[in-house]
Amino acid sequence: MKTQSYAGLSLLLALAGCGPTRGSLAAGETSESHASGSEEVEFPDETEARNEAPATPEVLEAETMLAEGRPLEAERRLEAIVRATPNDVRARLDLGLSREMQDDAAGAEEAYRGAIEVDATFAEAWNNLGAMLRDMDRTEDGITALREAVRLRPGFASAQLNLGLALEDSGDDEGAMAAYRTVMRLSRRDPTSRTSLGLLLLRQGQREQALIELRHAVPLAEAREDLAAIGNGLRRAGDAAMAVRVLRQAIEASDEPAPSALRAELALAEFAAGHRDVAEQLLRTLLTEDASYAAAHYLLGNMLAARQAWADAARAYEAYLRAEPRGDDAEEARGRLTYVRAQVH
Repeated sequence: MKTQSYAGLSLLLALAGCGPTRGSLAAGETSESHASGSEEVEFPDETEARNEAPATPEVLEAETMLAEGRPLEAERRLEAIVRATPNDVRARLDLGLSREMQDDAAGAEEAYRGAIEVDATFAEAWNNLGAMLRDMDRTEDGITALREAVRLRPGFASAQLNLGLALEDSGDDEGAMAAYRTVMRLSRRDPTSRTSLGLLLLRQGQREQALIELRHAVPLAEAREDLAAIGNGLRRAGDAAMAVRVLRQAIEASDEPAPSALRAELALAEFAAGHRDVAEQLLRTLLTEDASYAAAHYLLGNMLAARQAWADAARAYEAYLRAEPRGDDAEEARGRLTYVRAQVH
């Protein structure tokens, strides 16, 4: 299956790569090095997928290499297997995964399409191909492949989820919502479909319904990326107190240091919850440890300006503009800088 990424997650998180990674591993296997701290969602139908394409001992050995983060060794082993047994679709699928793990998109596509040429009904290959094409911004091609995956196996939850994300990318919100709801029926414990639906509803302005979905997603989520996305949505939907709790849970969800974007998101939630001193201190601590994270300078400037600390706000905006003179918030930062400077004199 494929891990997922959230369509509609805020730019603040996306800039720092805090959203869930979209990698792939055959037959539900996981690789710590590939997941970069994320966790695979194991859908109920993954066992069925494994049974449809049983692995030989040689393929299982290669899959162990993938799980241990040794994709180059796995690729060499799988290439030899495919040469000896060209009809081994699971070996071809794993070959695609090994190449994806090495950022060889062209090679991975070739392997997935090779699996499909051997067995056009192999839904797992269609799913992996479609998710990868979406990642390559070949959205329509990805949708075509993912539609084939769910046509072949309507209960394929991870393919339904990937289809929803791709449809949302393409602007088909209704189609995306239908796919997310299908996943929710197929896998009631999956947090990603419910979170993605909540974020989509929030983007459409359906705040109350978004809050319902996001709140329901909280007890389902364990991985940092899921919790971060839920917390971001809760803050923007107006439940700052719950957002603070969920974002703190996200920070504690992994032994890896929390990304700067996640820490900044917590500061925004604390500010929205009325804990303004806490929010400022979180940003100051963040900037002490990661002065290059430009967004934190901009957010700190906004918080300082809100309490009329004009000179300090000006310095924060200046720091942001030095770091990102052409950043997404640069024009607004210049306007705010002009305003706060006028208040100083």
